[in-house]
Amino acid sequence: MSSLSLPVVTIQHTFPDIIKEVLDGDIPYENFWISCYKTSEPSVHAKVKAELDENNRSLVNFDPAEGEIEFSKDGDGGYAVACKPLGVPRTRVATALQEYRDEERANASRPHRITAFSISPDSSRFATGYLDGSIFLYPTSTLDRSRTTLIPDTLDVTKWKTASRPHLSSVTSLKFFPSSRVILSSGQDFSLTILPADLPDGPTPSATRIAPVRTLRGHVRPVTDTAIIGVGRNIVSSSLDATIKLWDVSSGEAISSLSPQSAILSMSSGNRMPAPPDGEEHPPPAATDPREVPETSSKVVVCGLQNGEFQFFDLGFKKSVFRSPISQNPSPLTSIAYSEADNLLATGSASGVVTLYDTRSLGSPLTSFSRLETEIEDLAFVRSGTEVALAIATSDGLPYVANVLPEGPSVKAELIGVDCDPVRNIAATTSDGRTEVWSASDDGVVRRYVI
Repeated sequence: MSSLSLPVVTIQHTFPDIIKEVLDGDIPYENFWISCYKTSEPSVHAKVKAELDENNRSLVNFDPAEGEIEFSKDGDGGYAVACKPLGVPRTRVATALQEYRDEERANASRPHRITAFSISPDSSRFATGYLDGSIFLYPTSTLDRSRTTLIPDTLDVTKWKTASRPHLSSVTSLKFFPSSRVILSSGQDFSLTILPADLPDGPTPSATRIAPVRTLRGHVRPVTDTAIIGVGRNIVSSSLDATIKLWDVSSGEAISSLSPQSAILSMSSGNRMPAPPDGEEHPPPAATDPREVPETSSKVVVCGLQNGEFQFFDLGFKKSVFRSPISQNPSPLTSIAYSEADNLLATGSASGVVTLYDTRSLGSPLTSFSRLETEIEDLAFVRSGTEVALAIATSDGLPYVANVLPEGPSVKAELIGVDCDPVRNIAATTSDGRTEVWSASDDGVVRRYVI
């Protein structure tokens, strides 16, 4: 299947500041830029003039100073962009509500690249991992529902962190246990660690230091991803050594190992499909190792492989149950997301292609789309009512949310705020009935959006 080309809308990331300065009367007017792109078509650029209305001093008018781009309010307190020459419908440009900055890590002159990120199940804390093998835990802050500005609340968390350095090199994955009080990490040093996820009682001059309570070793190449089963007595890891390992956390020992066709770049897990791809509908055999918890028998993992394929493994049957057909133009699968609730699988490739599959019929994709042919770094399913979307992190620093079902693919929202820095991690949560998307990027900043 050839991929559809979706448009890209970019806007000067400081446009909310310009609108506020005009509204406050600090400046009479100011221009900000907007650009729209679509593969194989000429790009469209414009400047939009923001100017205070002569009669209503609480209203800012927007006039295109040049170019064929429309900029207007979207009806939800935000703004949208449309571009007729490229056929771009009104597309929301979503700004972050909060930006979390550790000034020792998000220093503009020398930012520390965030290589791994996770938000806790209760949304009370998040964790970031870095190239030097360090991991930091930070508290989250309640969203201000009364705020009227689009300028993100900047939260300085420099003195509110818990620090650890459990890896010798880059952290590749972070996952909170269901309790939100323990975290699982993996690294390029071939190891996994179990860390306490406690936060300091208050601000401190220097970070509280913690050490791993367990270190798990057994892989012979970098560990690329992890998954937690049940409450966390068993965990799963994937690696560039082309193995999936099931671990017993209490002993730190590997229970079993499975071997895909190629090195594993990405992994996702969930419950077994109602109709397994290989037709094995009878219950799996009882586990022969007492360290394997009962919940493991109902789990599957799906791996994105270096050779461009994906492969499903059933942890109950301890075998591969599906291997995707070989593509004519294979590109490494750098990200993957599995949603058993929606019977959906999404893959993202190094060449920028996102492909969606129905897990009840994996032989051919539902759809495939791309934007600017830059690597897909991370994927997260986003559900709102009956609509299903994908939050997509990209190496070009242009993260976005794409509608996929029941209509799509189409761009639901551009996630604004990053200034050209690659976004390598993205996550979706639900809080108070609202869908939130979190991103972490090479500028060392964690951003929180409401979609």
